[in-house]
Amino acid sequence: GGRGQGGGRVQFALYHTWRFTDRVLVAEGGPSLNLLDGDAIGNNGGSARHSLEAQAGYSNNGLGARLSANYAAGTRVDGGTAAAPETLNFGGLATANVRLFADLGQRLEWVKARPWLRGMRVTLSVDNVFNTRQRVTDASGAVPNTYQPDYLDPLGRTVRLSVRKLFF
Repeated sequence: GGRGQGGGRVQFALYHTWRFTDRVLVAEGGPSLNLLDGDAIGNNGGSARHSLEAQAGYSNNGLGARLSANYAAGTRVDGGTAAAPETLNFGGLATANVRLFADLGQRLEWVKARPWLRGMRVTLSVDNVFNTRQRVTDASGAVPNTYQPDYLDPLGRTVRLSVRKLFF
């Protein structure tokens, strides 16, 4: 008798991060920055109070697919001066990525017919499937020039086809 075909492998994961506090002390004895309540240490806003990460995958006999999704809740940054306060609102951001792959060397019937497939893997990946970009607005609802979506994420959706070949 021959070997039976395996049932494949399924993988799921879901992570939720809930930040209760996120403070940075810039200098000993100085004030602390509350990254969850209007302060920031970079150009990307403060820290998101909630973030989610999900992953799912299936593989069987060298063929497979993976899906990943990420979400970060919106934040705000209180800037400007006491006389002219200026708040920037950083919208929440959700992204999804997909990968399809074929480990051609694991398909024995294909390798027997075409020996050059041994050690070859082909992957098609799409990052940021829905081409989402974070939206940043000021108090009037306008998007400041510095925070135009194409400046924040110049790539947007990317599609990549890769071929890997191991030589034995």
